[in-house]
Amino acid sequence: MFSKLKILVSFRHAVQVLFAMVVVYIGITFVTFVNQVSKDALPGVNRPAGVEAFLPLSALVGLKAWIATGTFDQIHPAGLVILLAAIIVSMLLKRAFCSWICPIGTLSEGLAKIGRIVFGRNFKIPKWLDYFLRSLKYIILFFFISIIFVGMSGVDAATFVHSPYNMVADDKMLKFIQNLGAFGMTVIGVLVVLSILFENFWCRYLCPYGGLLGLLSMLSPFKITRTQTSCIQCGKCSKSCPNHILVNHVDRVWSPECTGCLTCMQQCPVKETLTFKGPQGQLSLSPKTLALSLLGIWALVIIIAIFTGHWETSMPMEMYKRLLHMTDQI
Repeated sequence: MFSKLKILVSFRHAVQVLFAMVVVYIGITFVTFVNQVSKDALPGVNRPAGVEAFLPLSALVGLKAWIATGTFDQIHPAGLVILLAAIIVSMLLKRAFCSWICPIGTLSEGLAKIGRIVFGRNFKIPKWLDYFLRSLKYIILFFFISIIFVGMSGVDAATFVHSPYNMVADDKMLKFIQNLGAFGMTVIGVLVVLSILFENFWCRYLCPYGGLLGLLSMLSPFKITRTQTSCIQCGKCSKSCPNHILVNHVDRVWSPECTGCLTCMQQCPVKETLTFKGPQGQLSLSPKTLALSLLGIWALVIIIAIFTGHWETSMPMEMYKRLLHMTDQI
């Protein structure tokens, strides 16, 4: 049992650490780039296209414009590509993006571990309140979807994509983070405390991105599957599930809350009772295979984007420099 759990930790945590390191590199590179450009110096580093991963609303508008006009986002193409990669992963491999790739998911998991170290456990919210809070991320998602995909026409979406505001959305995001006031720091502090006390608080209750991927993940052919004949009903799978899914009560886990972390599968004391299988048990993915599949899909989507010219922005550097000096006025 210990060796099996160690294997899972090795593969999933290795993928989490890899993407966390990439995010840190992107952040440092982007800050360096903006500082150099704002001083009218010749940038010693290129703007990292991956920073657009932190512009999910811009990516949603870009998706709307692409669907409506057939023109792929030329301002923040990497943002749209990353959104599409996350959607593809979710439709194929459940919400594995959230538990294997997303840096916020990794951070939330780390904060929950701090809670277990300090208090010996994570606390649970009453079921009636849990049901209500879980609906919040879908309400937020519905709000953005209705505004972007219903309220905006294709022309409106395309106009926004090429607007000065969207062109410097990455810099505005950076300035917002760098100039957090007392209110912003308080909100972040409250979320940190709640994430320490209650496992996956942000991801479970407030993240509209996770809500979208969760709904799409119900289309995934791979799901946690339980073999009734060998299940001893020990309940370890349900107790270990970070998303509080009653795994031992179902044959296949369809819940949009399942993030494909495979923790329940690895906690099961009876071999092959819980598996991550496709329909009719035709194919089963081990932690190693799932890790390689995730990395393969992610890399393939980005490589295709690079070779087809849908990764780097087409915005001229001179225009970006000019707008960068006007960020506060835009």
